[in-house]
Amino acid sequence: MIMEIGQDNTWKELLQNFETGLEKAVEEVEKRDVETIPGAKEALIQRLKNMKLHFPKNNGEIFLKSINDTIQNTFFPNTKDFTEAFKKIIKSRTHEQDFIINELLNGFVTSKAKAIASGTQGPIIDRMVEAFSKRNDFHIVDYQFYAMFGDPNKPRHYIKNQLEELAKLFGLVSRELVVEKDIRKSEEKVYTFYTFPESIIKILEEKYLIIDEELGYAYVSEAFDRNVFICMFLANIAINRDNLDKIGGSFTLNGISAIFALILLLSFLPKLSVDETSPILNDPSYDPDNMSVIPKSWMMRQVLEPLFEPLIKIIAYRLGGGLWLSKIIDSEINKKIHNQIRFLIKDVNKWVLGQLVRVEIPIFVEISNIFTEILVGYDDS
Repeated sequence: MIMEIGQDNTWKELLQNFETGLEKAVEEVEKRDVETIPGAKEALIQRLKNMKLHFPKNNGEIFLKSINDTIQNTFFPNTKDFTEAFKKIIKSRTHEQDFIINELLNGFVTSKAKAIASGTQGPIIDRMVEAFSKRNDFHIVDYQFYAMFGDPNKPRHYIKNQLEELAKLFGLVSRELVVEKDIRKSEEKVYTFYTFPESIIKILEEKYLIIDEELGYAYVSEAFDRNVFICMFLANIAINRDNLDKIGGSFTLNGISAIFALILLLSFLPKLSVDETSPILNDPSYDPDNMSVIPKSWMMRQVLEPLFEPLIKIIAYRLGGGLWLSKIIDSEINKKIHNQIRFLIKDVNKWVLGQLVRVEIPIFVEISNIFTEILVGYDDS
């Protein structure tokens, strides 16, 4: 959803709220002295002040470019065609992006699906990958679903309704196959298959189905993984962003907005150079080429909360307009925001010798570069 927001009062208000959040964050950082890395406090204050100075310029140009060029185009294509959206998303992914986004979204979908399949062992998406990998036609029959996700303490029709909701979340479709068991008695058996739309199956067969001509059979390759379902999930949101019933309601858009708000926030944090005597540099798990240190104190609730909440609303408004913005739940955000951040940060970063380390995946680098390029442009002019 590419929006025209030249004279948009809502957009101006969202930018103002972010400015206010930056002021609060600066005040909080300035009055604390808990850094263990020299220069970290000053670097964060300088970055926050720079953001307050430059982010409102040109109608929030930095946000517009960051969200449009990286998040919107890559993860939520502006199309109503499911196959086109799926193609664009799966084509634009890199191994590094797969890891980071998949970790975040897998955690989110798992929490969403707990109500659907509370007795399931292991992540929902991993179980679905396993089930579909066992057949070479990308179909699984309903009794496989029941075996994976069913709850013996609940009636079958309850499980069926919940499984249909799960299938809907990923854009899967169900089909019925009628089998005549006994022609004389006219007894029939009806099987329900869950599968991908036909146009998606063609893509999957081309990309993930291996034909063994010697043995004379086909099988699903190991490359078929959770990324397929993540891309289905994102494509489903992209084409149905104005129909919340088809994407899991306000729970989904609150979660999605929070995930990409976190990505923006981590992208905007300055990259620190640690002193050459720092023990972090000697840790075998630290890679200075694609990691940077984020001091734990930067992750304090008082610093993050005033930034994170307005960012969630900015993301919601850019991706889903007034509809999504109206469904952002303030009370829930205020209550759970810090726990959300800690949970998500744990998934996308690493701890090295007591310090948080940001892995510099492509989306972080792209957004950071946009920020830098626009600042240089301001300085030149």
